[in-house]
Amino acid sequence: MDRKTQIRRYFEGKLSRQEAQEFLNWFNSEEHEHEVHAEIDKLWYSSEIQSSEWNGSNVFKLIQQRKNNERSLNIQKPEEKRKFSNPSLFKIAATVALLIASTLIYFNIKTQEESQEEIVYEEIVKSNPPGQKSRVYLPDGSVVNLNSGSQLKYTEGFHNGRVVYLEGEAFFDVKKDSLRPFTVVSGRLSTTALGTSFNINAFGEDEEVVLVTGKVSVRDENTRIELLLDPGEKVHVNAQGKSFTKEEADILAHTYWKDGILYFNKVKMAEVIGILERWYGVKIIVTGKVPGDRCTGLFKKNEYLTNVLKILSHSVAFDYQLNDKEVKLMFN
Repeated sequence: MDRKTQIRRYFEGKLSRQEAQEFLNWFNSEEHEHEVHAEIDKLWYSSEIQSSEWNGSNVFKLIQQRKNNERSLNIQKPEEKRKFSNPSLFKIAATVALLIASTLIYFNIKTQEESQEEIVYEEIVKSNPPGQKSRVYLPDGSVVNLNSGSQLKYTEGFHNGRVVYLEGEAFFDVKKDSLRPFTVVSGRLSTTALGTSFNINAFGEDEEVVLVTGKVSVRDENTRIELLLDPGEKVHVNAQGKSFTKEEADILAHTYWKDGILYFNKVKMAEVIGILERWYGVKIIVTGKVPGDRCTGLFKKNEYLTNVLKILSHSVAFDYQLNDKEVKLMFN
């Protein structure tokens, strides 16, 4: 492909990614300057220019005509360059050189701006309804276990960086990349890592980050406080309070869910009801006053809801009825 065709196709956006890169490499090189100066030099000493009066449009047409007739340009060595003997021709040369440079720069900037406006990357959304869990494979090779009633959003191909937005709960197994940190934005917290695994629970107003392997940095966007976690540590932030500290964590207790194991550790009955709704995809209707009892229990993998309710009803006094996707809990 000759240079003129290459330039035209670049500004028309018809070059492939590799061809466009090769063109830009040439355009920013010394070779580009030599070729342009050589073309101008030939034009100034042509009979057409020397015998005609100055006219910017005519000169530009002559340059185009020359480029159409010649596919290659003769590049003079520095010691072979001739000096302008006519001051007016020197002014013509400077003006046309400026015209060509300005035109190329204008089209280059305009094309880049148009390209940036045209490139709109799709937002990918992965969500689970209550009662359903899933595994999400991200563009960089990272893997996410997404809990029921949760949602994950990120940009197609991670073109805007390795940033994901979480609503709900997820366990992240992050692919290591020292040049591109991985950030999870969940409510008021931003968790950043290079290559590690961690669990984030951002249901409701409370948020919790538990580190399993590697290292992460957790930033509270409200207070601007940032904490570094080691494996086995967690941070918890309550929307009603201002405390933001780290403490030791029971990793199994916070990650049982991704293996289908339901676990409660001193959880208030009101919270248990919300967890059961998400876990089994049911609507729970309550009659009577929910007691402030805290529940503790470990249920086997994929335990039936009827068995869970039967065990809980012995610990916290209530009767229950199941009707397809609706459950009634009756407290005395």
